Amino acid sequence: MKWKIKFLIMSFLVFGLLSCLPCSVSPEATIPHSHVPFLQKILQRTPPHSFNFPPSSWASHPHSVDGAGSNARINVSSSGHAPLIADSVLFGPHVTFNGTWEPLEVPGFPTLKIKQTCLEFLLTVAQEHYGTITGPVQGGWTPDHNPREAYDYVDLLEGQNVYIEVEYGTWTAGEGSALIHSGCDVIDLFVWPPGVEHTHNNSLVGASTATSANPEIGTFVAPVTGTYTIGLDYYSGNPTMGWRVYIYTYRALGGALHEGRSAVEDTADILDFNGNFDVRLRRITGTSLDLDESFSSHVIRNIDIINYFPPNVTVLSPGEYTATAVYGPNPIRISWSGADLNTDEVLQYSVEISNDLGETWKIIAYTTQNTTLWDPTSSFYGLPPTPWEADGQTRIPTFLVRVNVTDGRFYASDTSDHPWVLDGRFNFVIGDNWAVYIVIIVTWICLVIIAITFILGRVKRVPRKK
Repeated sequence: MKWKIKFLIMSFLVFGLLSCLPCSVSPEATIPHSHVPFLQKILQRTPPHSFNFPPSSWASHPHSVDGAGSNARINVSSSGHAPLIADSVLFGPHVTFNGTWEPLEVPGFPTLKIKQTCLEFLLTVAQEHYGTITGPVQGGWTPDHNPREAYDYVDLLEGQNVYIEVEYGTWTAGEGSALIHSGCDVIDLFVWPPGVEHTHNNSLVGASTATSANPEIGTFVAPVTGTYTIGLDYYSGNPTMGWRVYIYTYRALGGALHEGRSAVEDTADILDFNGNFDVRLRRITGTSLDLDESFSSHVIRNIDIINYFPPNVTVLSPGEYTATAVYGPNPIRISWSGADLNTDEVLQYSVEISNDLGETWKIIAYTTQNTTLWDPTSSFYGLPPTPWEADGQTRIPTFLVRVNVTDGRFYASDTSDHPWVLDGRFNFVIGDNWAVYIVIIVTWICLVIIAITFILGRVKRVPRKK
C-alpha cells in the first residue's frame, strides 16, 4: 500500500512540474481582419507619374473641346450608369465607362454615319519651374545667337501634346513668390527638341512667341522622346528678372475602336496607375470631319480615377496578446492576415525578427502565404536568446515580429503589439512540439492508471457480507 501512495504523490509532482513548463505551441489567433477603408481622402499616387495640377489661370485645356457634347453622353457604368460629371473622383477597383453618340444628322449629308466610337483617357501632367535672370543681358534681338539669358529643361514623350506658358517680372518676396509685371519687361520663348541647333528657325514655338506678351504661350506636339531645351531670351527692362514656366502635357491612353455609336471601357484594363484624366469620347465617320475636334470629340474634364488601393497586414502571432509571453526555442509559427481591395493581385510578404525591441531587424522569410516557421537555432536565420551588455547594463533579448506586404504598387507593414521572450532553458527536456504532446499524454495515462489502481484497492478491502 505504501508504494502506491508514494507513486501517486510522485506522479502529481511530475505532472505539476510539467504543467509549469513553457509550451512552444504558438497560439493560432482568430482575430477578424479589418479591411482597408474603401474611401480614403488621400491616396498615394503611383510612381513614376507625379501630378502637380495646372494653376487656375489656365482657363481651358488645349484638348478639352465640348462642341459635340449635345449629341454625346458618357455614363459611369460601374456606378449604376450615373452620368459622368467634371471634377469627379471615381473609386474602383474597376471604374467602367459607357459612351454613346446620338444618331448623326447633318443637313445635306443624309448618308453620313458614325462608323466607329472610342473612349480615350487623356493623361494630364503639369510642371512648374522658376528661376531668376541676373545678367549679363545680350543687347538687342539676337534670335540666332547663344547664349540665352536662361535655360530650362523638360523630358517629353514622342507624340505628347504640349502647352507651355512663361511668366516673367520682378519677384515680390524672393524667388518663387508672385511676379510683378512691368511694361518694359520683354522676353522671347524658344523650345528645341534634343539634337538640334538652338536657332530661331529650329524652335518649336519661336515663330509664335517672339512677342511682347506676358505670359508668353506656345503649343506643339513633341516630335521625339527625349530632353527638350527651353530658352528664355531677355533683352530689355530690369536685368534682375524672375521667370516661371508652366509645362502642361497630355497623351491619350486606351482608344480601342468599337463598331457603331457606343464604346465601353473598364479603366483597370487600360490604366495601371491611379491618376487624373480628361475622358474623351470620339466618333469616327471616315471623313475629314474627324479632324475637327469641335465636331468629333466630347470631353469631360478633370476626372480622378482610383482603381488601385494599398494592401494591409496584421500580425496575429506571436506577441499580440501578452507582453511577457514566452515561446520557443523550437520552431515558432509566425502568422498574419493580409488583404487588398484589388482581389486579383498577389500579395508578397517579407517577415522580419528583431531581438533588440526594433533597433535592428533581420529578414527570415519571403512568402505569399500567411504563415511561416522560424527556427531560432538556425545558423543563418537564428537570433539566439543570449543576454548582452550595453551601456553598462545587461539586456535580456525580447523579440518583435514585423511583416511587410506589397502588391507591386503600394507597401504596408505591421509590428507585433508586444515583445515576447525566447526561452531555451527546457529545450533538453521538451524538444520540439511533438515531444510536448507525448509528455502530456503519458502523464494523463499515468494518472488514469493510478486512479484505477486506487479504486480497485479500495474495492478489495470492502468486507463481503456472509
